[in-house]
Parts: sequence; structure tokens; C-alpha cells
Amino acid sequence: SSFSMYAVTLSSALFLLEKYACAVSVAAAGVILGWPFSILVFLPVTIYSLIRGHFKSVFLSGLLTSLCLLVLSVVADYYSYGRWTSSVFNLLKYNVLGGGESHLYGTEGATFYFRNAFNNFNFAFVLALLFVGVALSARKKYAPDLLIVVSPVYIWLAFMSLQAHKEERFLYPIYPLICVAAASVIDSFPDFFHDKYANEQSIFEKIAKGLRPLTLGFILCTSHSRTFSMLNGYGAPLQIYQHLEYHEDTGPGSILCVGSEWHRYPSSFFVPSYISEVRWIDDGFRGLLPFPFNETLGGTTAAPSYFNTKNKASDKQYLKDIGACNLLMELDLRRPYPSRGNDLSTWETL
Repeated sequence: SSFSMYAVTLSSALFLLEKYACAVSVAAAGVILGWPFSILVFLPVTIYSLIRGHFKSVFLSGLLTSLCLLVLSVVADYYSYGRWTSSVFNLLKYNVLGGGESHLYGTEGATFYFRNAFNNFNFAFVLALLFVGVALSARKKYAPDLLIVVSPVYIWLAFMSLQAHKEERFLYPIYPLICVAAASVIDSFPDFFHDKYANEQSIFEKIAKGLRPLTLGFILCTSHSRTFSMLNGYGAPLQIYQHLEYHEDTGPGSILCVGSEWHRYPSSFFVPSYISEVRWIDDGFRGLLPFPFNETLGGTTAAPSYFNTKNKASDKQYLKDIGACNLLMELDLRRPYPSRGNDLSTWETL
């Protein structure tokens, strides 16, 4: 989703610079090498590039880029999986036709992305949503080019809001477009008070011009506050894993067990070398979780039996013997399911 975001940024910029063939080629790379579902975000720019530019050269540019990248993708898949397949088409087939029970990892209501985007962009997101009305009223200034570039914001929000399983990262492809739309609306403030028949600017137009840097400054301050609150209020999982560096006395080959905090497990890069394994313990979650990589099964070409196409929990994913854990990472949520770390006769709180 991050790669798609970069591709959307570059493709949109190339479209505005009237480099239509390049815009379509970048769009193809964003879909094939990034995230196939982001094709919805690239659709408006791609269609209008074909209409605006020299159709044959734009079409061939997109087609050749797509074919070359698909061939490279298939070759890479063959090298990794030991058989001829396409991860791009497999992903589309699995999610569109197969259905992977993604709701096991949580579902949200239709307003989730709107609330989440407001959290991340505050009033810039509100201004971005107002862009259509502003663009239509300032047609000569923004329409249709910028309207074409920003339209995926509305398409993507509508499409993603219909899906039951929602994650913040799914919005990444339209993040730059939200910024463009908000900046355009801020830039348009004086236009609402402009009198084309007057020789001089009205007092209201001058005030509106002065409001632009103030509005931008307010949005930036609020955004920085959001960043600081995330670091200070929600940085505990990262900080707690860094504390593992000071507990080598548990000995080499130690096992770190993770309970209700499985979804906030940051990365194995945060786990020091004296810990040989990270294992999950059963806390009531019934979705499939990652397993340690096992080379003896055939490396990346293997299809381990404990994985399944429905994302349902495997009976092998949890460590049954809690006594084998040397360290336990757990958040006590006061839930009906037992919290293992409360037994202070067994555990020492670090």
C-alpha cells in the first residue's frame, strides 16, 4: 500500500505535467508491483491519459510496461515458489472469488475510514471532502485536471467503506491526494470573495488571503500534535520490546511468548539474539497467525499443512506448554479470558 501511494503521487504529477504515457506506465507499475486493488485509484488518470494524449503511444506504453512487469513478476514467483504461477492474479482470484475470511481480524462500520482519516489529517480531510464543490465553483482554475486527479479520494473511500474488514493502511494510496485536495481548497479562499467587476481587492478578499497561512499553520500544528500523541500515548509496545535487551540473564535459547498483544508485535528486529523463538499463546483469538519459518519443509516453495485458505486458527499456532516460556509479553485488558501474567508465584513482573 505504501508503494502504491508513491506510484499514485508520481502518476498524478506526470498527468498534471501532461506526460500521459509516463503517467500510465507508472500506474501499471503501482498496480502490478504494488497493490492490484489500487487499480481503482489509478483508473481516472489512466482513462483521461488515453483520451488526452496520443492514444496509440499512451496505450502501448501502458501495455508494454504491464507485460514486462508481469513477466518479471512471474519469473520471480517461479524462483520463489518452484512452479509457474502469478502472485498478482492469485491475489485477485483469492480475494475476489475465493474469500479469505478477513473479518476474523476485525470488522468496522461504514464510518471507520472517515473517522480514521480525520484522526490523521484533521481539518485537512474535511477541506479535501469539500474539494468537489470548490472545484465546480472555480471551474476554470481547477477543473477538470485537478478534479480528475482528486476523484480517486471519493472512489476509494466509497469502495473501501463497503468492505467489512478495514485497516488504516488501506487508505495509504489516497493520502497524497487528500493533501492536494486540501491545499487546493485553502488556495481558493480568496476566490469566494473576488469581484471580477471591481478594480481593487475587497477587504474580505484580503482577509481570506491572510487566512490561508493561518489555516495551513493550524493544520500543521494539529498534525504534529497527533504525531506526538501517537508516540507518547501509544508507543508502549515498541518501548517494551526494547527492554528485552537488558534481560540476557534468561539465557541463550530463550522463548518469548506473546499473548493478547500479538497484533502489536512490531518486528523480529526488536527481538535480541539470545531469544531463539517467539511463540503465541492462546488468548481466545481464532484467526490464523504467523509461524516461524521452517526451511526443512522446502523453503519458500513449501505449502505447510498448518496454513489454510480461510485464515482460521491452526491448532499448531499456539504454544500449549506455558511453562516453556521464559518471557511473556501481555496486556491485561481485564477480559473474561484469563491473563497468565497475573500469577505472580510463577512470573516476575519486569
